[in-house]
Amino acid sequence: MLRKKVNIKKKISILFRELNIKRNDNILLHSNAAGILQYTRSKKGKKKLFKIFLNLLLKKIGQNGTLLLPTYNYDFAKGKTFNYNKCNSQVGELSNFFLKEYKVKRSLDPIFSYAIKGKLKKKLLRSKVEVCFGEQSIFKKIDDYNFKIFGFCCPLNTMSFIHYIEKKMGVRYRFNKIFVSTFIRNNIKQKIKLEYFVGKKNIDYRVKKHNLEQAFKNLKQFLSSDFGNFNCWIINTKDCLEVITRKIKKKNNFLIK
Repeated sequence: MLRKKVNIKKKISILFRELNIKRNDNILLHSNAAGILQYTRSKKGKKKLFKIFLNLLLKKIGQNGTLLLPTYNYDFAKGKTFNYNKCNSQVGELSNFFLKEYKVKRSLDPIFSYAIKGKLKKKLLRSKVEVCFGEQSIFKKIDDYNFKIFGFCCPLNTMSFIHYIEKKMGVRYRFNKIFVSTFIRNNIKQKIKLEYFVGKKNIDYRVKKHNLEQAFKNLKQFLSSDFGNFNCWIINTKDCLEVITRKIKKKNNFLIK
């Protein structure tokens, strides 16, 4: 049941148009399910709207486009077992829905995995997983193929690509740490090591939303549009990398101060 009398397909289509999402685009989607839930009261309605949103997005980018949704799970970094086939995404309802209902492939990184559908699937799945945000990681391929990072109803600092830039620039408030835990895939269990560029505990290393807003405010390729009560935005990785790299060169802790 819809809360408001709205043509949800039309609203979503207008949003995609205002954010210049088009055929053959490669999209990395960060999402907040509340953007959908503002228009429905029921569990059945929620699933219906999730499907409408994802289907419209997949149709928009077409067969030659690629869609990524983060299916991150941070338990491995806490010493817990990561079961590739069973562990849920810890970063949103829409990502779990996409992973399960669309039967898409999931990348192998036990912390920063992605649900993947589209032309670049095989190339992205061949990414190395030994170093989070490393030069052979899926983040490097996201950069190489100049993905558009689409924030659906979520703030700018949910953009995990920023951590790839932090590692690339060697920011002083983070350091490389090795995590060892158990990885299970298709009932095969093994211990693996993973290098993760983590924040130092004695400081607040969280990326500040207003710093990103400041960095992108004069960038023509950064687009934003409202969807009901929420703001949505989009930026491509090349522009994001160029702008943030320049800011960090001037001030190493630009993102967190």
